[in-house]
Amino acid sequence: MKHFFFLLMALGPSIAFAQSLLQNIQTAAAIDITAPFNFENSTENKLDIRSAELAFFGPLDPTFDAYVNFAAHNEDGEFTAEVHEAYMGSSKLIPSSRFKVGKFFLGVGRLNQYHQHDWAFTSAPRVQREFFGEEGVADSGAEFSTLLPTDRFWDITVGVTNGYTYGHSHEAGAKPHVPTHYVHVVNFADLAETGALQWGFNYLGRTDALATQTQLYGLDFTFKRSAGRITDLLVQSEIWYRNQKAVGEPTKEEAGAYVFPQWALTEQVFLGLRVDLFTELSRKFQTEDSSQGNLNYGLVPALTYKHSEFTLFRLSYGYDVQTIQGESDQLQQKIELQLVSILGAHPAHSF
Repeated sequence: MKHFFFLLMALGPSIAFAQSLLQNIQTAAAIDITAPFNFENSTENKLDIRSAELAFFGPLDPTFDAYVNFAAHNEDGEFTAEVHEAYMGSSKLIPSSRFKVGKFFLGVGRLNQYHQHDWAFTSAPRVQREFFGEEGVADSGAEFSTLLPTDRFWDITVGVTNGYTYGHSHEAGAKPHVPTHYVHVVNFADLAETGALQWGFNYLGRTDALATQTQLYGLDFTFKRSAGRITDLLVQSEIWYRNQKAVGEPTKEEAGAYVFPQWALTEQVFLGLRVDLFTELSRKFQTEDSSQGNLNYGLVPALTYKHSEFTLFRLSYGYDVQTIQGESDQLQQKIELQLVSILGAHPAHSF
């Protein structure tokens, strides 16, 4: 009995510390429900749970933190559960710096760093779909960010990940010739009453197992103006250029962009209009019809009702025109309804 008493005395501080850490672990869940009405393809017209996520995050100890996110996606009528993100890191070990190791969404661009339910619109712009996938690129590796000791705000992120796969994949992939690597340089400017602007320069490169070389260059912009507790004006934009070279094939060059301004009509109702542009710069038409261009464009007005920070309803209309070589332009139209529900303490995002 005496030994048991001394054991409790010895373990007491550790048990108390563990209990305090458990109390700091937070949980969050997100449900993303969509109901598309496609004018051209009625087989997609049904209400669906696009994704359901469950996240745990909090401190491991006074120095390190951890984040785990499980997600189930509806793919071809079946829900596939997976580890969406799982990493540990710290913002306390190195002054003015932070890092993470594990699986995460790569720290490039704007949309690629956020889950779909956190986007300001429902579906991805074409440039996002083509260059990163429907949601984004997640991979396992390490990422390091540091805030430069300068008068102006300069935050630099560098990362290296396995690169066996790229985009959303359930396959093991194959060892790449050059793993995925990237740089994101961010500047922030406080414009006082006018608002605040954050912009970033991006580079991403990789050479896959088939020796296909990919290089991505991009700029991302986010402007916000607040009135009280709401953002009465949001302007978000990304511009990307991709260069791909496969063995024995000519170089393929593509560029795309989107710009999305959104205005607050009331404290809970927001109106936005996204303009999408995409072109294949290296594409050569074989027809003599000079009137056929090489620019795909889309218009997506969106009306959002935020009942609270935990519940959101959105209605959007998509008008997309694609230029097809030797064919008439293709028009795709769809209406989308979206419901996002957040349970628990949703982790905060940067600007």
